[in-house]
Amino acid sequence: MRTRHHYIPIVEAKDGMVLGAPANAVSGGSVGFSLPAGHALTEENLNQLLAHRVEFIFVLMPDTRSDEQVAIDAAMAARRIIKIFEAADFSDANTAALFDQVLGYRSA
Repeated sequence: MRTRHHYIPIVEAKDGMVLGAPANAVSGGSVGFSLPAGHALTEENLNQLLAHRVEFIFVLMPDTRSDEQVAIDAAMAARRIIKIFEAADFSDANTAALFDQVLGYRSA
């Protein structure tokens, strides 16, 4: 089954959701609590994340879109990102890297 990453507030997370990226609670520059990508959340985990003041997490959700709709959505996202970056200086390596990251994330 195809999945999509969703960035959601921790208060919307539910028992059984699967992390799409590590959930790290950082305080004072060090990680105080961490759960790995692919981890299925439990009520205890959710309480721990809340206690460590984690506000948002990436979760994997089923992607029920057709292949055609995925292609349409990716093309629309690419057009939006290109428009946003139309005046950007891509000779700057940081700008080019940011563009690549945003385009990759929004087109997935």
